[in-house]
Amino acid sequence: MDKNRLQELAASLETPAFVFDTDILRARAEWVADSIRPAELCFAIKANPFLIKAMDSCVERYEVCSPGEFHICVENGLDMTKIVLSGVNKEYADVRYAMEQGVIHYTAESKSQFWLVHRCAEELERKAEILLRVTNGNQFGMSETDVTELIRCRDQYPCLEITGVQYFTGTQKKEIKKIAREVEYIEDFIRRLREKEGFSARTLEFGPGLGVPYFTKDDFEKDRCLLEEFAKLFREGRPYKLIFEMGRFLTASCGYYITKIVDQKRNDAVNVCIVDGGINHVNYYGQNMAMKTPILSFFPQHPIEKEEEEWTVYGSLCTTADILLKKLLLRDARIGDYLAFHNIGAYSVTEGLYLFLSRRLPGIYRYSEQEGAKLMRGGLETYPLNTWNQEAGRWKN
Repeated sequence: MDKNRLQELAASLETPAFVFDTDILRARAEWVADSIRPAELCFAIKANPFLIKAMDSCVERYEVCSPGEFHICVENGLDMTKIVLSGVNKEYADVRYAMEQGVIHYTAESKSQFWLVHRCAEELERKAEILLRVTNGNQFGMSETDVTELIRCRDQYPCLEITGVQYFTGTQKKEIKKIAREVEYIEDFIRRLREKEGFSARTLEFGPGLGVPYFTKDDFEKDRCLLEEFAKLFREGRPYKLIFEMGRFLTASCGYYITKIVDQKRNDAVNVCIVDGGINHVNYYGQNMAMKTPILSFFPQHPIEKEEEEWTVYGSLCTTADILLKKLLLRDARIGDYLAFHNIGAYSVTEGLYLFLSRRLPGIYRYSEQEGAKLMRGGLETYPLNTWNQEAGRWKN
């Protein structure tokens, strides 16, 4: 949205608040989808579950990594055949429930998880499709040995069809050479499975972890170049379907976080602003103690009368760690003015320290030029979650 509209929203919404621009979201998702065709696009909903409905026309699949995320999909009426149930620590009741709801696609993070999906499929007399996740040395996925063993015995699983492999090593990769090495590795493993085990993969689900720019010193054209370079890695035809799983790369640019200056003072030689938000809401990957400055807008609510000054911006938590910005140049900043953080559409809405100090959760809005701002969730008090009701012997709710 343009700056004038953002300023209008800042003054009209109860702060702190997240605003997600679905016009920006869809435009970016369509650009990504066009760039990677004929590969399919899978949205990792952990990046921002509030955007799943807005993404539905842009993606072929959703990666769901927890029971809670799956319930969000059910409540939003998503097509169950588009869901890939992933993640570690899948439990029997959750896998069975997902299968009963119509989920077909699964990933296996271990041999025991593989057998769990098979058990549920056998009990429900269903046929499920499963991808074997290959580890890169962390807690996710399986070793080549375990993957190969499951493939070698694939005739023993009448209710499961191993359709291929899944591979993802991490996020915020900004150099194509690293991604190219990962592509080379996983495709070599697929080739070895074909030559040694007679297994022809039908699907490769690959998470490139493409980096996105956040801070004032970042190159905001580099993510476009990175996607173009990534797409070139797959221009030659493959004998299997390609699915690219993305979260941050799709959603980061569509989000704004709006917070209001609620107090000011001068501590020694430092101008201090206190805002009604804080690090419990603002969470940029790679940010640490305000060492980097994200893109933001300042919206004064009064006639400007003073020159620019440097301000240090703190949130409302009782900890010295709650520092958002250092040496921020603001012109005539006053109590009641607004700061709007840009490019905060990924993870912050769920990844912050939301229960710390029992502060109120921000309101969440979606915005489009056609509909304007629509409330998705009002601000919520968190103190009931941190309170023990001794008389009732239970948690308050």
